[in-house]
Amino acid sequence: HIQYPEMTTQTRDRVLSHLRKEKVQLWRQPYHDATDASSSRRSTDALRNLAQGLAEQLSSSSSSSSSEAPLKVDGILSILTQLQSHALKKLERHSVDIKILATPQHFANLSDGDNGVFASWGDTVATVTSDNSNMKKKSLLIRVENISSTLTIEKLSSELCCALNATTARVIYKGKHLSSSYNGQENLRKIISSKDGKEEQKKNELLCIVSGHGYVPPAPAAAAGASSVEESTTDTTRTDKEIINSIRSSASRIAYNQSGFEITDQNGNLVPMSQTDSISLLTALGLHRIGRSKMEKGRESDDDDDDGDKRNSMASALVFLLEADAEWQGSSTLGIWKNKVDNYGLLQLDIAWTYLLLGSLENLSDASRRLEIAETVLRKQVHNNFVTLALVNAEANNPIPPLCTIFVRLFLLQGVANKMRNCNATAAERLGWARVLCQQLRASCPPDSVEILCGAYCVDPPTAISALRKFNGDPNAAGNFIANLREEETRSAKKRKRQHKLGKCANKSDFVNLDLVQTLNDLLGFRCVTESTDDGQDDQSTSNMICSGLLRLENNDMERSLALYNEIGAQGVLQRVVQLDKHLGISRVGTKKAFEVSDVDLASLVSMGVGEERGRNALRATGSVDSALLLLMKDDDDASGALDQTKANDNVLTGDPINSEVKRTASDESKEDSVGSCVEDAYDFLQRELGYALSSDSKEMLEKEWLGVDLKEEWELIEEYN
Repeated sequence: HIQYPEMTTQTRDRVLSHLRKEKVQLWRQPYHDATDASSSRRSTDALRNLAQGLAEQLSSSSSSSSSEAPLKVDGILSILTQLQSHALKKLERHSVDIKILATPQHFANLSDGDNGVFASWGDTVATVTSDNSNMKKKSLLIRVENISSTLTIEKLSSELCCALNATTARVIYKGKHLSSSYNGQENLRKIISSKDGKEEQKKNELLCIVSGHGYVPPAPAAAAGASSVEESTTDTTRTDKEIINSIRSSASRIAYNQSGFEITDQNGNLVPMSQTDSISLLTALGLHRIGRSKMEKGRESDDDDDDGDKRNSMASALVFLLEADAEWQGSSTLGIWKNKVDNYGLLQLDIAWTYLLLGSLENLSDASRRLEIAETVLRKQVHNNFVTLALVNAEANNPIPPLCTIFVRLFLLQGVANKMRNCNATAAERLGWARVLCQQLRASCPPDSVEILCGAYCVDPPTAISALRKFNGDPNAAGNFIANLREEETRSAKKRKRQHKLGKCANKSDFVNLDLVQTLNDLLGFRCVTESTDDGQDDQSTSNMICSGLLRLENNDMERSLALYNEIGAQGVLQRVVQLDKHLGISRVGTKKAFEVSDVDLASLVSMGVGEERGRNALRATGSVDSALLLLMKDDDDASGALDQTKANDNVLTGDPINSEVKRTASDESKEDSVGSCVEDAYDFLQRELGYALSSDSKEMLEKEWLGVDLKEEWELIEEYN
C-alpha cells in the first residue's frame, strides 16, 4: 500500500469510529463480493466511493484552525482496505463449512435451497454444494459465516434432527467426536476458533452424520431443571456416551483388580504394566472393539435400506473409534507402544475406512494423516521388501502372506484419497496394488473350501479363510494348520497358568521366566525338566521349587540366582521363598511334598497306556496308582476344555503382542446385541469384549479377525474407483 504521512493513527481511529457509527460492514456486500470477477469489480468501486465520501465528510468536520492537510481519497481507501482485510480474516476464523451426511429420506424433509431453518447458526448460511436432488441426495455442504456465539453442540444437533426428522446427529470436528461438552466447552464458536499455529491455515470443517427417523424434542428447560446438557440429547447419542463412560469406569475397576487382567508377550510370558497404563490401554482396546463390532453390523446391513441402518452403525462406529484414538493420544506412555504394536495403526486404518464408507474421505486433512500413520506402523512390522515380493508373487499366481489383506485396504484408501486430490498417477499405482493383492487373496479361498473347513473343524468363516490364504487354497494343509494351532494355544494357556501359580518376583511386577527355569536346572545339576511340565504338576518338585524360587528372588537374573544358591544353599532358598510368598500375600494352601515313585506302580500305569513321564509325575504328586489315574483323567478333561477357552483373537500384528487371560464365551458371538444389554453392567461387558481382543498370544490368530475377511466390499470399491 502507498504510505501517506498524514494517515496518522488518529485518522485511522476517526475512520473506524465513523464506520461503527454508521454500522458499515466492510466484509459484506456491496463492499465485498468475491462471487465472480464482475462482482469483485463492483465491490472495489463501492469501496472507493465509500472512501471518497469519507474523505469529504471527515475533511469538512475538521476544525478550520487545524493545520492538518485535507484527507486524500487514496489514503482513506488504504485504511478501508486494511480494515476490510482484518475483518475478513477474523470472519474466516469464525466461519465453518458444515457437511451433513444423511439419507435421501432425511433430505426429503428439506426444500431445495431452503436454509432458513439454519439461519440462526450465523450471519450468513448458504448452500455450497449438494449432490443431486432430494430424491437421491446423501450429503449437503453448508457455509456458515461468522458463526453465532449462541450456537452450541446440542443446539446444532437438535435443529438438524428437527429439520431432517431424524433421531441422531453426531458431530465430528478435526477427527474428534464433539459430545455435548467437548473438553469442557460446548460453544461451537469457541471450539472452532481455538487453533494452534499448525492449524492456522486449515479450513474449519464440521462433519454431521444424521441417522434414524422420527424427531424427539429435547426435554423442556423447566422440566430438566439443573440437569446437564447431555440429558437433552437423543436416546442413541446418550447410549453411545453412556457406553463410553462405562467402559472408562470399568477399565479402572479391572486394572485395579489383581485377578482381572494380565498382559503377555509373544512367547506367552506375563509382562508388567502399571495400573494407569493398563486403564488407558483397556479403555482404548475396549472402545476399538465396540467400534469394530458396529462396523461389522454396518457391513452386514443392506446398502439400499431406506431406514439408514448401515449409516447409523457406521456413524456410531466412528464415534467409538475416535474416542479410542483419544485414549491413545491422551497417554504419553502409550505413545511408546504406538511404534511397537499394530493396535494403533490398525485403529487409524479403521477410522479412515469408516470415513470412506460414510462418503467423507475428502476430509483429507484428517484421513490422509491417519493413513500415513497406519502405513508407517504397518511397514515397521514386515520386511522392507514385503510389499514388493507380495506384488510379484500375486502377479505370478503364487501364495502371498495373509497379512497382505491389511495392505489391500490401506492401498485402496490411499488410492481413493489421492484420486480426490487429483494425484492421478499415485492413485492409479495404489489402486493397482490393491487390485492385484485383492484378486489373489480372494482366489485362494473359494466359498466351497471355506464351507468344508468350517464344518470339519467347527470354526468360523474368517478362521477358514485365513488358513486357506496361508496355504494358497490347499484345504488339507489349512485343516492341519488349524488343528496344530489349537494345540499350540493349549500349551500357551498352560504356560501362562503355570507362571501365575508360581507367583510374581520380588519386584512385584515380573513373573518367572520359564525358559530360565530349565536352564538353571541344568546349571545346578538337577534332573532335566521336560516339556510335559507345562501342566505345572512338576513345579512341586524340590528342584523346580528351588530354581523358580531363585529366579523369583533375583528377578530373573541368572548370575545373581547362581550366586545366591552358592551362598545360602537349597534350604535357605526355600525358606526365603516362603518369606517372599508371605510378603506378596500368596497362599500355598494345598501344596504337598512329592511322593516316592515305586517302579512297580510306574509299570502298572505304563501297562495301562500311560506315558512313562506322565505316570511318574502323577505318582510323585499322589503316591498311589488309583489316585494317579484320577489325576490323569482330570488333566485330560482340563486339556480338552482349554481348547474352547483359549479360542480368541489378538489385535496386535507383530512386535510385542498384548494378550490376556480374560475368556470369551459362545454367547459373545452377538457382539452388537451385547453392547446395549451390558450398559448397566459394563464391567462384565468390558471383560468379554477385551477377552475377544486380547486373549491369544499367537500371531496367526490375528488373521481370524483382521485378515480373514472375504474382501468383497474392498473389491467392489476397487472396481468403482478404478
